[in-house]
Amino acid sequence: MSDRHAEAYAFGDFQLDVSERTLERRQPPERIVIPEKAFRALVHLVRNSGALVTREAILAAVWPGVIVEDGNIGKVIHIIRSALGDRSDEWRYIETVAKHGYRFIAEVTRIEKMVAAGSSAAPVPKAGAAGRSSAYDLYIRGKVKAGGENITDTNEAIALLEAAVGLHPACAGAYVQLAWAYNTRSFKFTSQADGRHFRENADVALAKALDLDPNLAEAHFARGLILWTKAKGFPHEQAIRSFKKALDLEPGADETHHQLSMVYSHVGLLEKALSHVDRAIALNPNNTMARFRVGVYAAWQCRFEDALADLKTVPSEVSPLLVERVRAEVYVQLGRLDKAGAIIDAFLARHPEDEGGSLTGVRALMLAKTGEGREARRMIARAIELGAGFGHFHHTAYNIAAAKAALHEPGEAVDWIEAAADDGFPCYSYFERDPSLDPLRRYPRFIGLMSLLHKQWKHFMQVA
Repeated sequence: MSDRHAEAYAFGDFQLDVSERTLERRQPPERIVIPEKAFRALVHLVRNSGALVTREAILAAVWPGVIVEDGNIGKVIHIIRSALGDRSDEWRYIETVAKHGYRFIAEVTRIEKMVAAGSSAAPVPKAGAAGRSSAYDLYIRGKVKAGGENITDTNEAIALLEAAVGLHPACAGAYVQLAWAYNTRSFKFTSQADGRHFRENADVALAKALDLDPNLAEAHFARGLILWTKAKGFPHEQAIRSFKKALDLEPGADETHHQLSMVYSHVGLLEKALSHVDRAIALNPNNTMARFRVGVYAAWQCRFEDALADLKTVPSEVSPLLVERVRAEVYVQLGRLDKAGAIIDAFLARHPEDEGGSLTGVRALMLAKTGEGREARRMIARAIELGAGFGHFHHTAYNIAAAKAALHEPGEAVDWIEAAADDGFPCYSYFERDPSLDPLRRYPRFIGLMSLLHKQWKHFMQVA
């Protein structure tokens, strides 16, 4: 049987071996024993080193499905700090973020270790005669949360799935879902610089899943997700191949159809995108984000009234950033700027950080269309400031391009269209129809760029 990777980390004077459930001081050598709940909390903090870990995430990771007093978190943190020799006057390992949670601040290095595999991959833990196992419950709850595209669900998914693989380390399916959650956290809710640890964790979780079961459809699905990110350069063809491989192994996987539709849509294959997202909904009518994408693809076909009707069926809570951005964009296209403005104002009041500069970019477009050039340019600068480095910035870049077109700045508009295309959004069929780009239709550089994008679009047609 083949060997498999063990999960171990080094930080400061310590080594944490998750696979062996040990914490050791390296010099002088000493094994440190801490209670299981403290060990789980430490593992969760180390896996997410450098990032804020909320109190809610710690509760989900350490006491999944159990109602406990909030003071229990402080107790396990105190135990960990005592074990690591952390002092209250100078934290070296765990920083308290008042009213929010904790951050592991020591530099963490992953240790490459191989251990002999005692058996082949274990299946997802199932319910026994006496009821569902704890690991199975964690896996299912984490899988449901991983399908959400908001930061709260994503953080909860990570906590639940980390706990699941802690209880059942040979469960390939749980590692797949964990890779998905890590990837979502990095791609959609963290800048490229801050998301390094989440990306590394996603790669490691995927490697474990494939080591355990190379023919697991979900693992090839996760590979497609991780490939199709800003950090990997949005290699559309490779991502398409991974998702198609997953569908060859499991044709009835609704979420694989959904995610493949997203790649097809971004490269302008909108009919194929709709075909796959419709299949996803037929397989699972409860796939709310797939229903959301029906509205997105209608908008990119410039069927704006249809898009609005579809988007009204999707609750904003499933992904406030995405849903509200697209709704606002559609209202701008329909000329209903009062509606667009109200959505933008409400979102930014609740989420002033505006990850990716998403709604700020739509506001810049709205202002440009009403001739408020000075304020539009200020919003463009603000969107760039907020969005640089975020995975979904290509949509903000495209809205900046449309704003520049409305401001009669064709050179800069084409620069931003090219930037959006190079950064994962070469959606030729939308660019060809979008009325916001009409001021550019006779501009030579725009004509040249569209000719190149058309050739690329024809190539993707052959790949699909």
